[in-house]
Amino acid sequence: MVSGTQARHARRVIRLLLAFCLLAACGSPTDPDGGVTRDAGLADAGLADAGALPEPATDYFARGPHPVGNVRVLLTDATRGRALPTELWYPAAEAARDDAERGQPLGAFEMEPPRADTLAGLIADADPSCLRATTRSAAAPEPAASPDRWPVVVFSHCHVCTRFDLAQVAERLASFGIAVAAPDHEENTLWDHLEGSAAEVGSEFLEVRVADVRFVLDALLDDGLEALPEGLRGRFDPERAAVMGHSFGAATAGIAAARDARFRAGLAVAAPLTALGGGVTAGDITTPFAFVLAMEDNSITEAGNRLIRNEHRRLGAPSLLVEVEDAGHWSFSDHAGLVDLFAAGCGEGERQTSPGEAFTYLDNATARDVAAGVAAAFFGRHLLDDPGGLTPILRGHPSGVTTASLRE
Repeated sequence: MVSGTQARHARRVIRLLLAFCLLAACGSPTDPDGGVTRDAGLADAGLADAGALPEPATDYFARGPHPVGNVRVLLTDATRGRALPTELWYPAAEAARDDAERGQPLGAFEMEPPRADTLAGLIADADPSCLRATTRSAAAPEPAASPDRWPVVVFSHCHVCTRFDLAQVAERLASFGIAVAAPDHEENTLWDHLEGSAAEVGSEFLEVRVADVRFVLDALLDDGLEALPEGLRGRFDPERAAVMGHSFGAATAGIAAARDARFRAGLAVAAPLTALGGGVTAGDITTPFAFVLAMEDNSITEAGNRLIRNEHRRLGAPSLLVEVEDAGHWSFSDHAGLVDLFAAGCGEGERQTSPGEAFTYLDNATARDVAAGVAAAFFGRHLLDDPGGLTPILRGHPSGVTTASLRE
């Protein structure tokens, strides 16, 4: 188990970096040009009321029509000497539906020692109400035959996390016909952290992560790549690629999108895009982005949330901001609470918006469903060309815990 001292150190690193950006690079929070309008909602979209919104093609807050499969592959970037275990989620053939409904235990993501044994022990010790114990996907089934090529989203996990950090989000996307590829950023995974050798949060390893994400897209678009199962070769659409990330992964996604025009859209969960380096500002990013903001994020604190709101306002492309009440930094993660470091977002806590006030974090199943629905609807708009894709988000998640603002 990660010690409380290690967890506090990791959070302190994140806060210091965010504070540096806030004061030195991103403008003062009291600067009139740095303020944001919160809860702008439908007014930001230029819409008089919810009735003016185009209807979505489907219900993105529910699972889509496809059963989902997942498989691990090893993608090796010989030019950088990096081997990346990468999870692929994809639309599966109808024959896999029963297996997908039964799902797999969370521990199935690591089947080889020593990681398999370590993960099993962590799951056994964790609060079962925090993490998601069972997936809704089948192990390595045959892919759906149609369409020939799928949109694809490359996912970047949080600091010292795993490729299955947002597995439920990945499953939701795959159920709507959008494949997801998530590499383990080796040297910055949970396993590295437990060994005491993890790379620190910062601009140096940010560059490694960005290169990982771009390499994964290169690999997926290589129709002859033998590292992919034969049924998945040539199945990814180069014209419909996107990127998303959680925490350190959000910053990774932002810089990757700024540098690589192949990414048509991006999603950032619980962190700003430009706070950790990369040499770009929000205004330099011309890729549409959605931001999912945890209102009670005790990891990046209100300073970090202020940066997210500022980036939403200043992005050089259409931007969607979804604020989630009572959510913490790891509320949306499948492995929330797996170690002490991932505890901020489950169970009892203290409000960062009202220091000293005790509260209960948003139920993790609800938080994961919010993130999955926002991702599916946003990418439904930008990768599936659904004119009404954003409508469910703007009308609000059925739980009533979201406030959305659209800037076009």
